[in-house]
Amino acid sequence: DQGKIWMWGGTAMFAAAAAAAAPTKAADCEQDKKKVEKLKLDRLPEQPVTLYQYDVCPFCNKVKAFFDYNKIPYRVVEVNPLTKSEIKGLDAKKVPIVVVEGKGQMSESDDIIDEFSRVIEEGKPKSWFSRNDSKDAEDQDKWRKWVGQKYVRVITVNIYQTVNESFETFNYIADQGNFNYFSREAARYTGAGMMYVISKRMKKKYDIGDERKALYEATAEWVEAMEGKKFQGGDSPDLSDLSVFGILRAVKGFQTFREMLENTNIGPWYERMQEAVGASSQVSS
Repeated sequence: DQGKIWMWGGTAMFAAAAAAAAPTKAADCEQDKKKVEKLKLDRLPEQPVTLYQYDVCPFCNKVKAFFDYNKIPYRVVEVNPLTKSEIKGLDAKKVPIVVVEGKGQMSESDDIIDEFSRVIEEGKPKSWFSRNDSKDAEDQDKWRKWVGQKYVRVITVNIYQTVNESFETFNYIADQGNFNYFSREAARYTGAGMMYVISKRMKKKYDIGDERKALYEATAEWVEAMEGKKFQGGDSPDLSDLSVFGILRAVKGFQTFREMLENTNIGPWYERMQEAVGASSQVSS
């Protein structure tokens, strides 16, 4: 259950503050198995949706990449990982959470993406000339599962590989104006320490040896699977492209990202994705 095991950034801050929480209960990034009724959309929202997030949560960044690519306006509410006061009135208790004005709430990154994608696809004109849609969908689903079951794990143990890298990952909290000084510093120090320890347990549990080697091999697997195509989706990105891009964009500027670019061939694909996704669709609150 990735919702109970995998989380980045703010998740660990909450876990560290709540000392009684066990590591397997620490994850607040991605919904757990508590049932939250899925929202069905009849059309794309006319007003910007609201995304409740942790800035470096991989699942939140998957959703943002999808919204940006499809030019769906959204507002961001950064959740205080110590108090989570911003989401106390919501049904879902783990980010990402999307609120659609006048409709309701959505949770879990793949469910959010799937529902918006369904509405977008249903709005497109049908064509007699199309690729093998069933095979495309099968390949896309395979790589989306790979992202959640493998790539997120590998990225996570890398960005918390050392104490210094753990602190680097938590530096984002200093820019959050809705957190007071005490909350920011408590989150930074306790969160970085907690995630450093948890990442070592994750590494052992999933038999990940050398962190960087595992990252380079997984990244090479992704690039090689494109077989010379521009994107995994062919001439244009599919949902698996957007998922990987969103996760990597979350760690851009980190030591892990820099070393990955230096030691793999993912750079050209990442640059193509930046161009394809374009400017952020985020609007001010």
